Amino acid sequence: MERALKNDLVKNLKKNTTPCLTCKSLKCRDKGIDCYGIKESSLVAYSDKMVLLKTKSASGLIDNGRAGSLSRVEEVIEFCKAEKYSRIGIAYCFGLKDMAMEVCDKLQNAGLIPLPVSCTSGAVKERHLDVSKKTETVSCNPVGQALVLNKLKPDLVLEMGLCMGHDVIFHQHLEIPHSVLLVKDRVFAHSPAKFLSAHKDKNAQFLESLDNSFAMKPPAWLVEQLYSDEKLNIIDLRGEEAFKKAHIKGAINIQLKNLPDIAPKLDKTLTTVCVCNGSVQSAYGVMFLHGRGYEEVYNLSGGMSRWEKEELPVE
Repeated sequence: MERALKNDLVKNLKKNTTPCLTCKSLKCRDKGIDCYGIKESSLVAYSDKMVLLKTKSASGLIDNGRAGSLSRVEEVIEFCKAEKYSRIGIAYCFGLKDMAMEVCDKLQNAGLIPLPVSCTSGAVKERHLDVSKKTETVSCNPVGQALVLNKLKPDLVLEMGLCMGHDVIFHQHLEIPHSVLLVKDRVFAHSPAKFLSAHKDKNAQFLESLDNSFAMKPPAWLVEQLYSDEKLNIIDLRGEEAFKKAHIKGAINIQLKNLPDIAPKLDKTLTTVCVCNGSVQSAYGVMFLHGRGYEEVYNLSGGMSRWEKEELPVE
């Protein structure tokens, strides 16, 4: 049944829509073929200096291996700095005001000026929009929200969690360039991709791929890697004092709480080994790094306790 439905979908796509999803030859991506005859018109648009600069600013967020190293909020901040934006409008849902406040704090800490505008701006009541309603409840007002931001004239507007339909109206009336920071999804904690079977959390994928060793590697394996002169990331997650007392040659000391800040600066393509005192903290480190795109990441079985018990070399 499922296969038949998919076949029907493909037939409908071929019949009713452009052929991108059903194209098997990937003419544009792999062969450089312009199926729609839009290349010249596109290049004319990119000849505009402002469009070209924005394109370069966007590319700067993912080039040279940076893809996956920045959160969306961090990307927003870097993009704004690259474009020399200073005033940033925040169009937020009133129900997400705590999140909006946190985003404003982060923007302000980065030297930007947040201009938050609630969806209830204008105090339009539900009975004003629907005469059948007699309550004094204030309605969402995406038109008014857009009008306020048009008056404030920020350099960029970030949309945060507007309801489906309200966001369409908001876009129709907004005259300022905008980007969507957060899409409202009440079922999937504002992460619509979780609804799709094609999306699966990287840590879930990692757990499914594990054998019973849970990505453990014995000390003998690491010794072999060290003698082979293979370049490694050896991350020692213990406290500073324990690290100073004894650590594996070449290891760097990063406490687990600091891993999110340091991990993006390391080479993801190298074999990475997490070390703690007894393999517990390092298990969390392994999962975190795998979720951040590290290709080969392992947990030293038994940690430094086993390493020293087996009288292996330390510095």
